[in-house]
Amino acid sequence: MSDVCLLLEGTFPYVTGGVSSCVYQLIKNTPQVKYCIVYIGASEMDGKEYKYPIPENVTLIKEVFLFDYDIEGNIHSMGDSFPKDLISDFHQKIRNWDLSQFEVLFNRFFKDTEKFNEILRLFQSKESWDFLVRTYEKRFTQADAVSFIDFFYTWRFTHYPVFKALSQELPRAKVYHSLSTGYAGLMGVAAKLRYNKPFILTEHGIYSHEREIEILQAEWIFNTDKEVKAVRELSFFKEWWIKIFHFLSRIAYYHSDQITTLYIGNKKKQIANGAREEKIALIANGINISDFDQVLIDRKTPSAHKTIALVGRVVPIKDIKTFIKAMAIVVRSYSDLDVLIIGPWEEDQDYYEECVKLINMFDLGEVVKFTGKVDVKKYYTYVDVMVLSSISEGQPMVILEAYACRIPVVATDVGSCRELVYGSSDEDKELGESGIVVPFGMPDQLAKAILKIISDEQIAIDMGNVGRKRVEQFYREDLTVGRYLQLYNNFIGDQT
Repeated sequence: MSDVCLLLEGTFPYVTGGVSSCVYQLIKNTPQVKYCIVYIGASEMDGKEYKYPIPENVTLIKEVFLFDYDIEGNIHSMGDSFPKDLISDFHQKIRNWDLSQFEVLFNRFFKDTEKFNEILRLFQSKESWDFLVRTYEKRFTQADAVSFIDFFYTWRFTHYPVFKALSQELPRAKVYHSLSTGYAGLMGVAAKLRYNKPFILTEHGIYSHEREIEILQAEWIFNTDKEVKAVRELSFFKEWWIKIFHFLSRIAYYHSDQITTLYIGNKKKQIANGAREEKIALIANGINISDFDQVLIDRKTPSAHKTIALVGRVVPIKDIKTFIKAMAIVVRSYSDLDVLIIGPWEEDQDYYEECVKLINMFDLGEVVKFTGKVDVKKYYTYVDVMVLSSISEGQPMVILEAYACRIPVVATDVGSCRELVYGSSDEDKELGESGIVVPFGMPDQLAKAILKIISDEQIAIDMGNVGRKRVEQFYREDLTVGRYLQLYNNFIGDQT
């Protein structure tokens, strides 16, 4: 039996990013803890190659792919075994966010993992079909009805991964720790109810909020002849998916023994979404500052030629397009510069190509360059300003890394960026400003902030020095790892 089972959705060890880096940091710096990992992906195409070395204290990596649909066979009747009253009661209660019936439903269907085939029968049963027809008829009139075919398949596609997540046999551990709500959090709930073990939930960004942004941006197309109907259907089905993810968050909050998050803003959102305040502890990200000592030694002497960098994945939530638009404004006033977008672009090929087209449209091809996935430290030796244009963040590690290198930051007012730039506690705020925060989605304000820093060398130096002091005092790796280790020891110690 492992000490800790980490439940990781779309992150370590197959996907790079802030959460993955934090997971790797935690594992490698706690060699006394034995970990097993459950990696949760959409399909087997997700699990290709490790993006991180696997520390020796990881004893097992189990892969679970939730969207590999396996529903075949003809419609059949379940007869009296179909729990109509239980399902109806459950759906009625969750409309009012009453989660008390969930454990009853879990024990009936999911506690015994050998019953997954019985669960699949729900998708093929006449009773499920009849239940959906009744629900559809109660929900819509003939005038406002959406396509029943789309209604049916949305029900199937939203419920199948939930059922599969709840039905998984998980590696045995003394503590289960999910790094998000969503499907990983749902597996944490299942582990607690099935094995009677503690469940710790950590959120860097607010998962339901991030999924909502992605859903609202998604271009879903339904087969319909009427454009006005297509718009209405789009709204209804997106709302359905959004409600599913909010439900998953509330279930995880409800059943968790401990919730951790990065900063006070996240804590307030969790409470607003149903988490109990007394469960929540703040554990900030931290970095090993000594890893960047050589970068400081190698930092270039300030000059008129400037390098502006954005470090992050080339995906919509990072809003690379707003950054590109901002740079089109900056070059009109300050042309002696290079612009780097540092990070992998393979995750969303279509979005990457849209960014390239935007660069060409603004005639920035000689200025803006994509590096792909690289060792960022060699770039930190000559970057003058670090920029984040994201529409959602948790507590970005790249800001902490920039501070360790005395690089000032321009960031959007999302996640904990305001606290990182202007300070959190009174003691932190006394240090001063280590950059500038602007609203997201506003390239003109992003450009104005960048120009302010690159046009005044003393401002850049002062902000860089404040950033270094801030990370030294409040965002060290040893502080972060120590707090998680204490949390594990508290729960593991209760079992001895």
